[in-house]
Amino acid sequence: MRQKFISVQYLRGFAAMFVLASHALLYPLVGHNLGFSRLGWMGVILFFVISGFIMVAVTGEGRFSPRDFLRRRFIRIVPMYWGATLIAAALALFAPSLFKTTVYDTGQLVLSLLFIPFHNPVSGGIHPLYKLGWTLNYEVFFYVCFALLAFLGAQARVIWLTVAFSVLTAIGAMLKPEPAIAEFYTSFMPLAFCAGAWIGLATLRGRISTLPRPMVYAVGLIGLIGLVEGFAIDRGGLLEDGLAFIGLAAFASALVLLAVRFEHALPRIGLLELIGDASYSIYLVHIYEVAILAGLAFKLLDPADLWADYFIAAVSLVGGTLAGIVVYRWVEMPLLAFFNGVFGRKRPVPLAAE
Repeated sequence: MRQKFISVQYLRGFAAMFVLASHALLYPLVGHNLGFSRLGWMGVILFFVISGFIMVAVTGEGRFSPRDFLRRRFIRIVPMYWGATLIAAALALFAPSLFKTTVYDTGQLVLSLLFIPFHNPVSGGIHPLYKLGWTLNYEVFFYVCFALLAFLGAQARVIWLTVAFSVLTAIGAMLKPEPAIAEFYTSFMPLAFCAGAWIGLATLRGRISTLPRPMVYAVGLIGLIGLVEGFAIDRGGLLEDGLAFIGLAAFASALVLLAVRFEHALPRIGLLELIGDASYSIYLVHIYEVAILAGLAFKLLDPADLWADYFIAAVSLVGGTLAGIVVYRWVEMPLLAFFNGVFGRKRPVPLAAE
């Protein structure tokens, strides 16, 4: 399956906007952080569900080349992430006052570039030097696991992936390992990829497009219940709560399933498609825009004024989106073209007719 799902592309844009909105709100309103943090977390979960869906959809029913798969994934995510990480490292080294929870460390930089999780003593969590990169550590883990199952058919791949991630989650829940790598990869977060993978498998087999109306309503209701449950649970301000994850994963899965179900009925909206295309750039660069814009705005407005805080957050949301689109057009697209030219699979030159 090689079609581009416009509806899913819209959702990628919304996922990036959820993360951006979360940080735009958290910057001026740090005292009200759980709901705003969950908004960004929901965006990440939606990204993971979409990723699971897309990987199954594009690799199809049969076997695929793990080498080609990983090469395409490398070209897609690594150059941009390495660039963002190196910029953050340079700023932390030469202008440390710009950051609150980022400190330059050569060892952390190497681990970050290699996608190896570690306990970051400054941020207080398992975060790479460029803090937003924690999600990419999960993405790379999923890609590697998916590539290891390339010799199987689609259904077997999804089943084994779900079993493996479920076992890891159970180990994490029972043993609660403390080493960073063990703790990180026994989290429940990778299960979001599995949810998307099952939707991708059902899409491959034509089951989503024929989903009857009663089932559509049931999926929508489950998604709404999950959304409410995901934001309602508060166990001591814990962001990554397992029960809340179930609710938000259900909501994200419902969004993706319904998007695919109504793909044929949705209009093609250029702006939403562009935001979806630029979602990776929006995710990577928005934190700088939020910090710079909010910092400048608070020189003119009173941070104690709640309406001013919301106004700044709204402006940051628009500004972060525009900044991401600019980076997408002028940085990400040229980088993709360059690395595809260098590492892309060369097509054989056709022989001239004799």
